Parts: sequence; structure tokens; C-alpha cells
Amino acid sequence: MKRKTLLILTLKKHEDGLWIRRLVQSLQATAKDHQVSLSNEAAGTETTPQNTPEESSSHLVTIRVQPLEEWLAQGWLVSSPPSFFENLIGIVNRVSDAASPPLFKAACAILGAAQQLLQIPIVNGPTTYSLCGNKWCHHIFFQQAGLESPKTLAYWNDDEDKGNGNIGSKLEALTTNGMQENKKNSGTDLLVKPNSGGFGAGIQRVKTPLNDESLPVFEDSITLVQDYHPPKDNQLYRIWFLLGKVQCAVVRSITDSSGNDEFTNACSGTCSIEKPPSAWPVPHDVRKELEDQLLPLLTDAHCGSVEFLYTQDGSKRLYFDLNLLSTLPTRVSNTKGVWADDYDPWMELANAVWKVVAKKEES
Repeated sequence: MKRKTLLILTLKKHEDGLWIRRLVQSLQATAKDHQVSLSNEAAGTETTPQNTPEESSSHLVTIRVQPLEEWLAQGWLVSSPPSFFENLIGIVNRVSDAASPPLFKAACAILGAAQQLLQIPIVNGPTTYSLCGNKWCHHIFFQQAGLESPKTLAYWNDDEDKGNGNIGSKLEALTTNGMQENKKNSGTDLLVKPNSGGFGAGIQRVKTPLNDESLPVFEDSITLVQDYHPPKDNQLYRIWFLLGKVQCAVVRSITDSSGNDEFTNACSGTCSIEKPPSAWPVPHDVRKELEDQLLPLLTDAHCGSVEFLYTQDGSKRLYFDLNLLSTLPTRVSNTKGVWADDYDPWMELANAVWKVVAKKEES
């Protein structure tokens, strides 16, 4: 019987993370439902074999967690088909889209080669992934989908520019011309954000006029300046999607709207926060604009999430983040019975992964 591998590609620092372990456990639990026999052999992270009949599959599958850095460090003869791509039935892309620029570039190249040249199925493929690694592209997606988002400026901001001492005046001119709505409705608060980042890292609320001291230089030298909109009722919303449909959603309350709580606790899924987010029933109009307008644009994005807020007067819904590596919820308050008692979004994700892989196996 042939041996095949389902690869979970991630960063070294995330290989033991909860979002990887829960995915592997759920893949193990659902394998037999997709006529997949799991191998005793494990390369990388150990998996528990499932007692599925050998006749149900023409091969045994090993689920392997592979840190990207270690894979790259192996080296390979690029003039020949890389041997480590052999026997792969699929790759689940769990490389953070906030990875360092060199690793993000390498991930895009490996995923592109695997999908486009070797026809290996990729869960969250390189086309959408390459765009989602740049937060300014999120706003282009939202714009093309007809969804409103906070006015956002992207600019090149490196140490050489900063040394010239003119960034403050340059940005002040941009914000004066491009953010009149902010000055009219939201006072003088702006957000300074990294172009590549996760879990709210690096986000700051600043005041105008902007100056050199308030503008950090980020790793890829691209800084975003965005209108700040205090959320209605101090609440932020995250909706997960799966295979082109809304999967589930939560609403999270900000405990300190005067500080950075709304940014640093932005992980609505598994962050260790005192008050977990609440399950939220997605309204029909929100579901429709995501499934009909946004998700069709994400051509090879199988799973992820979007975040939005309502402005304080409730007149606008503003989308501000699109994430392909968003951690599914593990601690959720479900006192209103929005979800069934046995609902498990991780099992849903695992079933979707096996379905994506099966398309290759059937062809």
C-alpha cells in the first residue's frame, strides 16, 4: 500500500500552537468519514493512527506538521522536481500572512510552485495569500466587493526617510487631503498600523498633527495610517468563512476603549482574555454581502475570517481586516444558544480540508 502525506505548513514558532494541534486532532477524527486510512508512521508531529479498513483507501496517509524554515533549510536541486513534493496529497497553508518578509516571500514561492506547476491541492492557495500578506490589499478587496472600510493610507516609511525629518509634514498633507471624514466625525484620532502584522501587534492610536516620534518604522517599511472609528457599544465582530460560505461568528466587547485593548486583544478565537467573545448570529444582509460580494473574489481562499465594526451612530458597517490564518474560536460564550451544543468549527474545517484533498485524489 502506498504512503502519502498531508502537509500542514506553518512557521517554526507556531508548530506547537493550539491552532495547529486542534487542526491535526480534528483531521485525525474525521479521516475515516472520508475513507482515509492514517499511517502509523509520523514525520514531524506524531499522529494517532485510525483503525480504518485498508480496502477503503489505496494508500496510507501521514499528517505531518512541517515548519517552513526547516523545509527551506533542507535544500533541494531546483533543476529537478523537488523530492519532498513527491507523494503529497495536499498542503494546508497555515503560514501566518504576518510572517517576516523573507519567509512570506518563500511561502508564496513554494505554494505557487506546488499548486501551479505540480498541481498539488493547497488549502488557502498562493494567489489570495500573496495579497492578504499586505493589509493595504485588504482594502482593495473590500472596495471591489462594495464593502465599506475605514479610509486608509499606505506609504513607504524607512529609516532613511525618517532621518530626513519630513515624514510628519508629508503625512499631514496626505491626511488633510484624504481624511476629511475623520476630521469631521472622529476628531483627530488616527491609527498607525503595520502593513504586515497579527494579533494587533504594532497598532497605535495617534493624534494629529503627526510627527516623526509617533510614526514607527515596520519590518517591510510600509506604514498604514487609518481613520479611527470608535466602535458602537465598544463591540467588534469577527466572521469566519469556509469554502465560500459563512461558517460562524463572534462579537467581542472592548474592556478599555481608551487604550489599546481593542487592538492587542484582537484575537477573538483563543486569546487568554478574561471575558470570552459571544457567539453571534450572522444577519442575512451581512451573510449575503460576504457570500455574494467578497468571497467570490478570494479565488483560492478556502478558510479565514473578516472583522468589522459599526460606527457609533450605527449608520455604517466598516470592515477593517481580512485574515487567512485566523484562529477558530475555542472559548465562546453561547448563553443565547446561537450554536448547537455539539457544534465544533474545528471539525468543520477538517472536513473541508479532506474535501479539497479529495478533488485531487478523484482526478
